[in-house]
Amino acid sequence: MTTTMNKGVGIFGKQYEIMFRNDPHAADSVDRVLTEQMIKLDGSSVEYLYGPYTDLSTRYTPGSRLFFDTLAARLRGRTDSDTVDNIILFCRNIVANCDTDTEEMIFGGTEEEIVERGTDWCTDIARVACLLFQVAGLPSRILNTANTKFAYSGHCVAEVYYDTKWGVADPTNGIVFRHLGGAPASAWDLQNDRRVANRFTTGEQYASVGISNYYANDKGLYNYATSRVNEYYRAVLKHSAQQWPGGIRWIHGEDQT
Repeated sequence: MTTTMNKGVGIFGKQYEIMFRNDPHAADSVDRVLTEQMIKLDGSSVEYLYGPYTDLSTRYTPGSRLFFDTLAARLRGRTDSDTVDNIILFCRNIVANCDTDTEEMIFGGTEEEIVERGTDWCTDIARVACLLFQVAGLPSRILNTANTKFAYSGHCVAEVYYDTKWGVADPTNGIVFRHLGGAPASAWDLQNDRRVANRFTTGEQYASVGISNYYANDKGLYNYATSRVNEYYRAVLKHSAQQWPGGIRWIHGEDQT
C-alpha cells in the first residue's frame, strides 16, 4: 500500500512544488524537511495515515523542554478538548500580536525562539502548536493544505489526537474544527464533507492535504537555523499587502514552466 502513496513537495502540482522549493525557511531546516517528507492524504494513504503512521505515545520526555512544560501546564484544561482550545487560543494570540515588517521577519528557529519573538507565519506557529500539544500529552502532527484553484493558497496547521479521534486545529486563525456534535473533525473529514470545513473556513482549502510527523523528542535530528525573506516571497508578500490588484495569480511564471 505505501508504495503507491504520493509524497514530497510535488504532491499539490508543479506550481505549488515551485512555491515550496522557494520557501523562505533556511535550506535543510526543519520546516523544509517536514514539507519534503509530507504524504498526500487520499484514498491510497488514508488507512496508513490514520493508522500506524503517527505514534500515539507522543514520544515526549517530560522535563526535556522546560519552557514548554511550564507553558503546557498553564494551558492544560479540565478536559483534553479544553486543552486543545487553550493551546490554539494561545497560538492565535501570538499571531494577532505580531506586526512585523517584511524586511524584519524571521523564519524558522526553535519553538522557544518562535514564541519569544512572535510570528504570524503559519508554518512556524503550526510547529509551536504541534509541540505544545505533545508536551500536554496529546499526539499531533503537521498538515500542509492547498487550495489549488488559486495561486499561493497554501496553509499550515496541526492535527491533534484527542477524544479518541484526530482533529484539525488551525493556530493561525484560532480555529478548532469539530463536527456539530462536538467530535474532532479530521483532515479526511474536511476533505470528504466540505460542509464541515465550510462552517469555519473555505472548504476548498482542505481539498489537498499533506501530512508530516514531527515529534518533540526528535529535536536533535533537525536544523533550526533562521532566515530572512527571500526575493521570491518578498514579491508575493508585496502583492498580498496590496490585496492582489488584478486578482490572485502566479507572479513568478510558475504556471508557465
